[in-house]
Amino acid sequence: MTDTPQTSSVPAAQATPIAASSIVAVLVTHGVTSYLPQTLAALAAQTLAPARVVVVDVDADAAPTDDSSVAQLVARLLGPSSADVRVHAAAGARTFGAAVGAGLAGEPAATGWVWLLHDDSAPDPTALAELARAVEHSSSVAVAGVKQRSWTDGARLLEVGVTTSRLGRRVTGIEDGEVDQGQHDGRVDVLAVGLAGALVRREVWDEIRGTDPALGPFGDGLDLCRRARLAGYRVVVVPSAVVRHAQASYLGLRRQGAGPAGSVAAAGAAEGTDLAATDPDPEADTGPEPAAAVPSSAADPGDPRRSFGARRRAQVHARLAAVPLPLLPFLGAGYLLAGVLRCLVRIASKELGLALAELAAPVAALAHPGRMARARAVARRASRLPRRSLRPLQATWRDVLREQRDGHFQRSESRRAGGAPSELERAELAAVTSRRRLTLGVLVIILAALTALALDTLISGVLGGGALAGGALLPASADLGELWRAATSGWVADGLGAPGPADPLLTMLVPVALLAGGATSAAVAALYLGALALAGVGAWFAAGAGTRSVGVRLWAALVWVAAPALTTALDGGRLGAVVAHAALPWVVLAVARAVGVQRYDVVVSGLVGAQRRAARAPDAAAEPSAGPHQVAAGDVPAQDVATVAIESETAAWLGGGEREVWPDSEAAARATDRAAVVAPEPEPGVGNSTDPADQRADRPLGSIGAAAAAGLAFAVVAAGAPVLLPTGLLALLAVAACVPRRRRGRLVLVALPALALFGPTIVEALSDVGGGSWRVLLADPGPPVASTPAAPWQQLLGWPVAPVDGDLAWLPAPVATALPFVLGAVVGLFALLALLRGAAVARGVRLGWFVAACGLGAAFVSAQVETAAGPAVFVRGWSGAGGSLLLLGLLTAAVLGTDRLAARMARYSFGWRQIVVVVLTGCAVLAPAIPLTEWVVRARTDATSGAGASEVSVTDGSVVSAVGEQSQLSADRSRVLALGLDGDGVLTYQLLTSDGGQLTDVAAAVEARGVTGAPGSPVDARGDEAAGELARIAARLGNAASTGAAAELSELAVATVLVPPATGAQATALRAGLVGRLDSTAGLERITENGSGVIWRVVPVAADAATEADAADPDAAADPGVAGASWAKITTPGTDGQRASSTPVAAERLAVDTEIAAGGADRLLVLAERADAGWHAQLDGRPLRSVDSDWRQTFALGADGGQLTVTYGRADRMPWLWLQGAVGLLTLLLALPVRRRRGGTR
Repeated sequence: MTDTPQTSSVPAAQATPIAASSIVAVLVTHGVTSYLPQTLAALAAQTLAPARVVVVDVDADAAPTDDSSVAQLVARLLGPSSADVRVHAAAGARTFGAAVGAGLAGEPAATGWVWLLHDDSAPDPTALAELARAVEHSSSVAVAGVKQRSWTDGARLLEVGVTTSRLGRRVTGIEDGEVDQGQHDGRVDVLAVGLAGALVRREVWDEIRGTDPALGPFGDGLDLCRRARLAGYRVVVVPSAVVRHAQASYLGLRRQGAGPAGSVAAAGAAEGTDLAATDPDPEADTGPEPAAAVPSSAADPGDPRRSFGARRRAQVHARLAAVPLPLLPFLGAGYLLAGVLRCLVRIASKELGLALAELAAPVAALAHPGRMARARAVARRASRLPRRSLRPLQATWRDVLREQRDGHFQRSESRRAGGAPSELERAELAAVTSRRRLTLGVLVIILAALTALALDTLISGVLGGGALAGGALLPASADLGELWRAATSGWVADGLGAPGPADPLLTMLVPVALLAGGATSAAVAALYLGALALAGVGAWFAAGAGTRSVGVRLWAALVWVAAPALTTALDGGRLGAVVAHAALPWVVLAVARAVGVQRYDVVVSGLVGAQRRAARAPDAAAEPSAGPHQVAAGDVPAQDVATVAIESETAAWLGGGEREVWPDSEAAARATDRAAVVAPEPEPGVGNSTDPADQRADRPLGSIGAAAAAGLAFAVVAAGAPVLLPTGLLALLAVAACVPRRRRGRLVLVALPALALFGPTIVEALSDVGGGSWRVLLADPGPPVASTPAAPWQQLLGWPVAPVDGDLAWLPAPVATALPFVLGAVVGLFALLALLRGAAVARGVRLGWFVAACGLGAAFVSAQVETAAGPAVFVRGWSGAGGSLLLLGLLTAAVLGTDRLAARMARYSFGWRQIVVVVLTGCAVLAPAIPLTEWVVRARTDATSGAGASEVSVTDGSVVSAVGEQSQLSADRSRVLALGLDGDGVLTYQLLTSDGGQLTDVAAAVEARGVTGAPGSPVDARGDEAAGELARIAARLGNAASTGAAAELSELAVATVLVPPATGAQATALRAGLVGRLDSTAGLERITENGSGVIWRVVPVAADAATEADAADPDAAADPGVAGASWAKITTPGTDGQRASSTPVAAERLAVDTEIAAGGADRLLVLAERADAGWHAQLDGRPLRSVDSDWRQTFALGADGGQLTVTYGRADRMPWLWLQGAVGLLTLLLALPVRRRRGGTR
């Protein structure tokens, strides 16, 4: 900042000493502000008084006759001075420069210098004299600035000249809070100075047209000095001239009229002025709530975030106005892109208000090209030097990085110093942390051992390259692109296809598959095999929000992983229910932190050496109470003097009483990674202030980041178990009713991601409510699998299906029958006992019971409502998801009720209470141990059949043979028809478009459409024309009655028929009969038999054979004898008795993009998929008209040839994707653990 650029072409001027008569002081104020009296008093006290003082009042509502008006105050404070004082009303002035111009309009043009002052800039008595001395012998100086110090702390530096980087980054070289010790007094020539207190040559002011009106109050000094530099003048800073600056505009205090009232009043008193009318209202609303609440009696300290939008707009405008014209379009586009990126960063740092300002600033600057053109024209007319002349005064990128690094280190050190514990506290913290980490390590070892013992076969199979399948878990061989298509296309590819929203579980799998390298099967395996660890660790942390006892947290985690809802879901391959169970504790943890009600430990020092104080008389005056996190020395019980107790604090709403202490927000932030030492909880009136004003600043304000994390976790829960979406929203309403009103809004963020994710599903549920479309909200993701729900009393104890006691048969029958229910009974007993805990946790316990009731209701409803039609029976919903929510509520109540049990028992001498506690502790230990042991033993016995056996296994072979896979992946995109017989000899069939049934090819919405009617009286509604044709063809093949098999199967794009292997003698015999009948069917050519089964190829039948077949079977379809099994065909109707001809079209997965030749005018494009409005076809970019045919999608192709494209896309697909993407990105950014920036002066 000390280099001086060239100053050629400067207009000639005489270097003569400055006389006071050549200086006009212009002070701009917005009415009578709280700063104005001190500034006027400081102006009157100048050792070198200006010749004239012009006070410009820009307040449009100012009343000159009012006793508190500017004129009255000026006359009172500046009347005795020798200066010529004039008050000028400039209500129309919108900027500081415009106000100065209005004030100078009445001054002679021969005025030599103008001293610019804000109403909040009080100069030291020698400030003007020092400025005049600095410029009196230099004709090239046009602007002389001052050293700015803080208004409230006169030793703290704000600014000693400023510079910018070449990209416009402002650099002062001064750290926040830096004390003035003369370390920057060597600065002279600088790029710019602040205009508050600056001395400006009048002729230069007129020459460069003053400040840019488009900048407002920010950046005007930098812009003015820059233009003065380019005009060939010097800009200097005079460190000996000091101005105290309140930065009212920067801190956002202008609109409130607030300020440091105490200091203003003191100044007014010193001048003998009554300032009562100018003192700001201490109770007035000051805008956004600061990071820490300020007592109502304190003055508004201001917040730079209030002015950020205006500052950012000014910065963008100034930079665009200064850049060379050829670079303007590129810089404008760069600012737009930077605005988006900076907006995302602001969202991640939880500064939502500033995020909007980041987006609006470049738009506002570019939306006013006229302002930019005027600014560029003014600068161009005044410029005499090239822009490169400013480079010696500009900061380098190293200077910018150094200042950012120093600021980061300073803030980090301030936080570290403010939260550093004492030696005693550090030792206690280390002991508590070690105990907690040790217990968590033990839990992780237990969970790893359980996973290894119960799922070892599956783990080894997956590591060997196999995939998990069985029960309700279908293989997932799709890659990341296919998974994304299935999750977002709106078309379900199962069988002959159907429109409908995909299961939200597929969307949830996309990021997991991305982390797994794009393999969906790996993502499924990771979630399934890691479920115990995810659930257990989540329950550990969630329990930590209700208690700091490591024993209770360990017990809660083991209870959660031992829940029958989890183990039965693992055995049945119900991936959705497993994921929901594992994610539920994370929702609880995040919601607790979002509303600021989590338990944590706080530090209370100064207890060692404290003495018991004698009891006061009831009528004695109360002594000053300790702070919210301090315990008065005399209030510490004698037994707590020598040692420090380990306890916890929580938010008061858990109990609903006033005896709980609201903890400090900074301590809450530190509680995430360490515990602390606290004193015993004080009783009301004993070392505990009950004044709300004393506690307000210490209440935990919660975390918007935690709310966003809760939203992501809740979306995962709902994706795994849709039935938990409505019940979860109901539970959130209950939470909102319990928390303080100011924190309820963030609970919207908890529900928003799940609602956005389920948007298409909710629309589907509301499409035909009378017809039962609402069933989709109760349906489980994946294929429908029937199960027999447990009895209501068993569901109440946590079992979705009746337990199997085969492994406990060696025990007496009553014991074997009762043991599976020990877990639910013990947790329920503890939850009941928690209701007796009292006011301490009453509200939290009742909320837990409400959640349990919601879960029980969800379990009952799921078990009674039919959600899909199976081959022989209707499939009802899985009640295990509701059982998970039931256990969650009961466990929450139990954890809250058992918190600090040892401390409460210590108040009583040994007796029946201790005996009851010991018995209950034993029951608590056995509760998770019994079901976990039974589950592991059952898994280790390698039971592969029978009740209770795990249905999930590892598949490492192909369901479809190599021939079938080749046809599926060929340009024909043909299908495989799998036929079989169940145990009763009933024919089963399935159309396969990939290697067996796939997780990506099924959707609960499509399955739920197959059921109508009231619950308990369902009606099978699957019989549309496409399903009827497929069923008829399969029946004809199974009965060996089809002589036109090739034609029928090719119309369905079937190129291969498969009969899988059978197990058991009876099934093998039935299968042999089916194979024989298929061998005798014309049009089927047997290829081979291998591990996949017996495979036949569909081959065309000769025309003469087809004619004989027609005569023998009039119902058989005519075989065209030309086209094979192709997903897309071009057909030409036959004329004059000729058969219709068809030509296969090369296709991709549910799409076509190929070149076709010209042909007849009546050609049709036929797809072997159900017709839907979402199908779109184009020929050389020209849309093709969809025509009515049978159930197949058909387009009128015409005679032209060209590039043919066929795609599927619903009209609402992109709006939903944009909405879900925006909500997901916003929530993800908010959930990132980025520290929120605090406001401060620059």
